[in-house]
Amino acid sequence: MKKILPLLILLFLINNISFAQERNIARGAEPGELYLTGQWYGVYNPIWPAYYDTLQTAVYRITENGKKLTLQYNANYFGNPTNEMIPDYILADATTGVLYSVSHYSKNSYPYTALWISFDYGKNWIFREENIGSKKYYPANFNGLIYQGGGAGYISNDYANSWDLLHNQNHIYISESLHDKYKHIGISGSPPYYPYTLFFTDNFYLTYTELLIDPEYVFGQIWGRFPDVYRGGLPGEVYVSSMFPEENYKATYKVSFSADTGHTFRHVYVSEQFDTQGPFPVFMSDREPGVFYIVKSYQVEDFNPWGHHTKVCIEYYRDYGEILEAVFCHDITKNYEYEEIICDNTTLLESSVHQKNIQLQWINSADNIRGYHVFRNNTRITNQMLTEPVYLDENLPNGNYEYYVRTYYEEGCVSDSSNHVRENITVGVKEINDLEGVKVYPNPTFSTVTIETNNFSKVEIYNIFGQLLQTAKTRVVDVSTFNAGVYFFKIFDIEGNSVVKKVVVVR
Repeated sequence: MKKILPLLILLFLINNISFAQERNIARGAEPGELYLTGQWYGVYNPIWPAYYDTLQTAVYRITENGKKLTLQYNANYFGNPTNEMIPDYILADATTGVLYSVSHYSKNSYPYTALWISFDYGKNWIFREENIGSKKYYPANFNGLIYQGGGAGYISNDYANSWDLLHNQNHIYISESLHDKYKHIGISGSPPYYPYTLFFTDNFYLTYTELLIDPEYVFGQIWGRFPDVYRGGLPGEVYVSSMFPEENYKATYKVSFSADTGHTFRHVYVSEQFDTQGPFPVFMSDREPGVFYIVKSYQVEDFNPWGHHTKVCIEYYRDYGEILEAVFCHDITKNYEYEEIICDNTTLLESSVHQKNIQLQWINSADNIRGYHVFRNNTRITNQMLTEPVYLDENLPNGNYEYYVRTYYEEGCVSDSSNHVRENITVGVKEINDLEGVKVYPNPTFSTVTIETNNFSKVEIYNIFGQLLQTAKTRVVDVSTFNAGVYFFKIFDIEGNSVVKKVVVVR
């Protein structure tokens, strides 16, 4: 029998995040790990309005900060939630591989809530309980600890096997557990407009304190999207997300960060404007301090049969939004299997000393590079991503230095240079002579290459994979037997200093 449900209504039900911290995204127990629920694919017959014959929902596990997405579990959206786990809202605690799923549905004209649990990263699900009414669940940042709200507050220390009553209060807000065992932070207001208030509690809202949020950081409910609150990677760190109205019936999505438990905030992410067609950004903080993600889901139209499948893009931010580290997109077709995203790891790094400065240059022949960052002694020293393969580290005190380069590719890949370089600054000991003026010509070439420099010792010639092909001690190098392509000439002076030049051989 065909399942009849208008497409627009269904998208609203699945893709919007509800009040009281019910999310289709959760951070996992490990850094760089997320879980996501939502549509996988749908098939509908070619009449209008569009009716579904098939609609599959799924649980996805995202690892390596968004690089890898695997489909853990799927079910028919129109299935029976009392007999089968239908992916809806997803929760996780601090136990590796443990997830909770919460579903709301109607039965016998009454609302019901079901709770399921998985101990194997969402692959298999065990039914825990069914309650009449709309119950809310709040996992804590500890193994096996989960709260239940909705009429009263309950606590379980054994993965929802049993519950103990905490209190009969009903004022439990959008809630996120903090780093201490019984402390939560919540957010509430009078939707759709501000002001909104942060709530802090150490006894699951039996008592709490309040802190008003500046309306610059929280507006209210727009298109069914309510503000939300999240813990950061360190005690005292708090994020809030909120939709903001813009002109022409558009909106922006903003995320703000506080390092002092909500007393002061600053924006760390502001989306481009979008309308009701989306895609709607969704935020989640990582367990690693300063790391967070913006997840966007798209529907890609399919034909033969007519329908759609889901595409998920994960924006991976570091340094509290200062660096967009990578963007990974996954096209989750009906026969989806994860395919490893391969990063070119052939960036070859070279260095030379200029009195109190260290000159870095590197080789990477790929044509899909977004840019580079330079790391000194395991600390990033470039504020802006570099677009040229060269960097001068200036005015350094005497000492030992180790460098590597991180390369960022258009597909979202990130890789470190295949080698580290080490240099020592001792003024007057090692200086470059004439290497800054080295020239190679003609370039491109098909026969020979001439090296022009006043201080020449030898040249080493490498291919694009960093393999040494030839060493020559003449200034004129014969390349007539080389295949067409890019080569790198590492030119040395008599003191052992070097510079790398790229040469193109044509045929």
